Amino acid sequence: MKKPGNTTFYRHGELKDIEVTRVIDSHHIFPKHVHDNTYTLVLADRGASYCVGPEEHEAVVDRQSLALINPGQVHSGIPIGREQLSYWSVNIMLDVMTASFRDVSGKDSAPPEFQRMVVRDRGLQDRLLLFFHRMTMHEGRLALETALMESLGHLLIRYANAQSPDTFQGESRRVCLAKEYLSEELGRKMSLDEVAEAIGLSRYHFLRVFKHATGIAPHAFRTQRRIDLSQRLMRQGMPFSQVALETGFSDQSHFTKRFKQFTGATPRQYMAEA
Repeated sequence: MKKPGNTTFYRHGELKDIEVTRVIDSHHIFPKHVHDNTYTLVLADRGASYCVGPEEHEAVVDRQSLALINPGQVHSGIPIGREQLSYWSVNIMLDVMTASFRDVSGKDSAPPEFQRMVVRDRGLQDRLLLFFHRMTMHEGRLALETALMESLGHLLIRYANAQSPDTFQGESRRVCLAKEYLSEELGRKMSLDEVAEAIGLSRYHFLRVFKHATGIAPHAFRTQRRIDLSQRLMRQGMPFSQVALETGFSDQSHFTKRFKQFTGATPRQYMAEA
């Protein structure tokens, strides 16, 4: 992460083709330009901006809309009026978006193209904000990929005309396999690609099947399994710092935060009660 002035860039070491930017109270004017191999999504939460210029008055992003910029599409960023602009944006490489489009459509295809530069979609805004929040909180890869894939699935189905096959055949068997896989090797990192491949589904359809059956996302299921294991290890007398390592948390502080989130008590309080 680097922060020049009022702009912060968020990157994750295992999501090298994704970059999130947070800009607060800016009046910077971007000239017209293109990104040859990158899609850009912009979500404003203060002020408004032309996405091309005043001549394209319909291409204005504000607090109730999002900008969808295709690779090679000419665009700019020109704040409107005197109010400063605050926004989130995410740059997604062409191959990542294309792979997500294949996941959603269930077939090979050319890279998607968004027909509208500005859309109003509260559901998409909420999904992207969750992804942005997880990036700023340095969540694990599985949690980040889940939020990203749910955002892109919503986006592509509605604005890239992707047709998602409505197939939930073999759901029970696949969900059982996924639960078993997510419950293994709880001390190591796990990716969305890995789990989906293990049960024979695309990332998008794996998420749909799993959440349809369980009501929670895969990363939440796995985190709960890690908390369950930590309780067993603590009851066996293992020190808190070692428990954190054995259950895949980056340090004892992270472990304590997640433990309290899931149980309502700190590890020390849990052991005192036990």
